[in-house]
Formats: sequence, structure tokens, C-alpha cells
Amino acid sequence: MKISSPLRYPGGKSAMADLLGQIRTLNNLGGYTIAEPYAGGAGASLTLLYLEYTKKIFINDADMAIHDFWWSLVNQHKRFLDLLSSTEVNMKEWFIQRDNYRKRNRISRVRRGFATFFLNRCNRSGIIVNGGPIGGIEQNGKWKLDARINKASLQSRCKKIAEYRERIIVSCDDGIEFLDKMHTEKTMFFIDPPYFGKGPTLYLDTLNTEYHQALANRLRSIADKAWVLTYDDCPQIRSMYSGWAHIRPYSLMYTANNRCIGNEVLVVPKWMKLPNSQGSSVVRW
Repeated sequence: MKISSPLRYPGGKSAMADLLGQIRTLNNLGGYTIAEPYAGGAGASLTLLYLEYTKKIFINDADMAIHDFWWSLVNQHKRFLDLLSSTEVNMKEWFIQRDNYRKRNRISRVRRGFATFFLNRCNRSGIIVNGGPIGGIEQNGKWKLDARINKASLQSRCKKIAEYRERIIVSCDDGIEFLDKMHTEKTMFFIDPPYFGKGPTLYLDTLNTEYHQALANRLRSIADKAWVLTYDDCPQIRSMYSGWAHIRPYSLMYTANNRCIGNEVLVVPKWMKLPNSQGSSVVRW
């Protein structure tokens, strides 16, 4: 499947789009919009939008820097694309963009959104906060800073998002608050919160155990709505959803060499059907 998101994201779920499409069809949710409370790279919802599975998507992320990236593409795409075209990729620029990222509200939303994008593409594994530059500060590693920067490809992805901007709604709410605002809509939620186990090492806005439990409680209160939740597979998460929701373990695979990314769980309300076998080449269960 062609990559839709310009962002590289730890545990990104672009590859889940095929399976989500199957779940939508199986549960007669074709007329529903798609909303991601913890959007990150938003690859799954973008793919579903491009395939015309939905008329509109909602991209929400509590991380202001990630929000600024999406806001820039939807509202100021020409300025963003100009920055993408004109910005060099070298260590001098990496330090400039890191400083811009850290300035938060002391810089324009577009420049901070671009800094977020730049660091995401240039840092190891796309990890903005603690990742460090690909190739190291001295650029003496096997791969160099520009290893994940293909400007032509990235410009194409960004332009496509801009083309669909009238059908993309961007927000910066806490994920649970977003659910509270949206749960009356005819919406299918794809909920991919920060990992329970590794979240603190991967995300700026990580969540504690109490928050994960609060999310479970909120989802239980809207178990009559359409939602699909993914998590890292661990006893704590299984315990939170055991007895009142379907829990399906799965593995997400790289298509190039069939290598497993990791074991996760997919959770849905009990009324929702899951396919016994599914056609995605990258999801195993």
C-alpha cells in the first residue's frame, strides 16, 4: 500500500487501513466519518479518505507540535511547501529546526509545524524528543541525516493532503475530551493511543496508568458506538478491557521482508464484528 502520511511514527498504523476498511464493511459503517483521537501520523485515516471509504476525517492530537504540522498543511499549505522546497538538510539546519521546535508559542504555527516535520524525518525512528539525528551529531554513522528525506515524494504526499483539505478537520484536544465532543456524531473512531509500555521513551505527551484506565472507562461508556482501539499487548491493557470488549491479538508485519514489528491487541465493542480472516498482507492474527 502506498504511504499516505508525510510523518514517520513509532508504531504508526498506516498499514491498518485495509483491515479498518474490512471492519467498516462488515459492520455496515460505510456512511461514517473517521476520527483519530491520537492521530500522530494519521496514515490509516488518510488512506481511507483517499480510497473514498469516508467523506471526511478528523485528525486530533494533544501534542501541539504535531497539531501545528497538520494545521499548517490544511490551512497554510503553500507556505509549508515553500519551506520544504527551500530548506537544506544538514546539521546546521537540524540545530535551527530543533531550536524552532523548542520555541513553542514564540514562533509561528507554520514554522513550528515545519520544524516538527523536519525533525521527524531526520531523527532516528522519527522520534522527535529523544531520537537524535540519523547518523549522529558528527554524521559518522552508516546512514546520514537525509536518509529519510526524499523531497519529491514528501512534496507529493503534502500536496495530496492539501488537495483534500476541505475534508480534513484538525484539532488539538486531549483524546478523551475529543471523544466526549464527537461521540454523538455518526463517526467511527480509530483509537491508537501512546503505547502503555514504551510510551515514555517515544512520545512527548505520554500517558500514565491512570489515564489509560480513564480511557478504558470512557470507551466502556460508549460501547454502543463504533470504535476500534489498538495497543501494545500487555497484561494491564488486557485487564482493562477484559469481559466487556472483544480483544484480538495481532502482529503488524513489514511487507518487504515479513519482519514482525511487534505484538499488539485490537479491541472493539462486543457488538462489532471482526473478520475471521482478513485480506491485509501486513496484519497477522
